[in-house]
Amino acid sequence: MTMKNIQRIYLLLILGILASCGGDDPKPLTEEEKQIKMLAKTWNLSTASVDGLDVEEWFSGLQLSFTESKSFTVENAVPPIWIASGTFELEKSGSNYVIKRSDGVDLLITTLNETSVSINMSYVADDNARTAGITGSYTFIFSAD
Repeated sequence: MTMKNIQRIYLLLILGILASCGGDDPKPLTEEEKQIKMLAKTWNLSTASVDGLDVEEWFSGLQLSFTESKSFTVENAVPPIWIASGTFELEKSGSNYVIKRSDGVDLLITTLNETSVSINMSYVADDNARTAGITGSYTFIFSAD
């Protein structure tokens, strides 16, 4: 073998090694990131209840949108249960996750998949007679848009 052939083989080996070096493999998503990614869409209210009583008519047309940047908007908001917009953090709680809204309200996610999310929350109204009737344990089931 001539020196020229050895150089060509050496050059081909180096080029082959360089070509096989790809970029860094993407870092796998954490469980929280997976949950946020699945949550990040528009959800339409399917059912609503408080202490087992159907109250869907109280929340007519409610539409909830989450983003991967941890913000949310609510169309047809019903304050103080559903405020019009804000930010949130997601925290693990046992086998579930809790959406901790920027207004201090915690929402327990009991079910989350590609097509539905079920959210529970407890609300205690002020002593104001106008809102005293909404105290209770709420369950909301949403379907994906």
